[in-house]
Amino acid sequence: MMNVSKTSMKLTVLGVIALGTALSFESCNLLNQGVTYSTEIFTTLTAPEEGGVNFTQLTKESDIVQGPAYQLTTESAQNGNEIVRTEVLMWNTATFLSISPDGKNFTFLGNNNNSNNLYIRSTEGGASAVQRTFRNYVFDFAYSPDGKFLTFSDRVGVGSSENYNIYQIEVTKGNAVRQIAATDASELNPVYSNDAKTLFYSRSSGSGYSLWSIDLESGLQTQYSEGFNPCFVPGKTSKELFVTRSAKNSSRTEIWKIDLESGSETQVITDNRRSFSSPKVSPNGKYLLVSGATPKTNARPMNLDLYLFKTDGTGETQLTFHPGTDASAVWAPSGKEIYFISTRGSATNKYNVWRMNVEQFLN
Repeated sequence: MMNVSKTSMKLTVLGVIALGTALSFESCNLLNQGVTYSTEIFTTLTAPEEGGVNFTQLTKESDIVQGPAYQLTTESAQNGNEIVRTEVLMWNTATFLSISPDGKNFTFLGNNNNSNNLYIRSTEGGASAVQRTFRNYVFDFAYSPDGKFLTFSDRVGVGSSENYNIYQIEVTKGNAVRQIAATDASELNPVYSNDAKTLFYSRSSGSGYSLWSIDLESGLQTQYSEGFNPCFVPGKTSKELFVTRSAKNSSRTEIWKIDLESGSETQVITDNRRSFSSPKVSPNGKYLLVSGATPKTNARPMNLDLYLFKTDGTGETQLTFHPGTDASAVWAPSGKEIYFISTRGSATNKYNVWRMNVEQFLN
């Protein structure tokens, strides 16, 4: 674990390797950080490897969509008498996009008057986005299984007391905000259990992030093992979820499955060169959608792309190949499409929300 502080900027590093790094940035000032690895502008909408795939842009730059901050840096290490320098890709693993359970709307993080808030827009387009929260530093959010509520993190405090707490608001009415979890640590990555009775989230500590839950009726809080970016396997009775973890013997990040009833923990996705983060389980429970670092080639720089795996970690398929950033992907309720945040097609490297058909990649 390494903490870097520069003025009000706080970066909590959750993994550093030559070809991939997952970060949790604890400052919303960095949510829409520009490309740091190149001055080249990638205005093409798709890459040649994406031929035959249908992509649809659902927002425009006036929506000021916020997306994951990312950096490309160089790391030096001594190898005998030589100093080896390797490129390191770092990104924010939080959720920047969520789809309503009925598939009719998506919620994204937008910026207006230097404040980051939740905005809701129809998946069919047309009407303008509706601002749903009116706070300052909203971050990391999810719908409840019935679609009635949105839970989110929001930054509170200043200076050394600055941290994130978790709140809940109704999707369609009222401005009342319910505080769910608040401590001196940061509570992030909220997600509802399948029966909506419990909220799971990650809490920061001196050594990383651990998985917690809170009973929404009694307020009882429970700590589990390490992990962040929790995502439940669909099904009302399912007690299994996937999380991102830092690797034990390196600084890579991996995907693990946790059975809350038996307590068993299984490493599902790992690679000795790359990091993966932000797992999302398909509606049928058969596939995992993750973000991952794609190594540099002669045609494009190292960047962040979307990958598909079966839930046992096999059958890796790279879904996106654009030299820009593709991240924060979620499944449509049909399981045939995904929604994600991307800088593709933007002359100013701004994020927009995109939809992609993935039916051809599913067995």
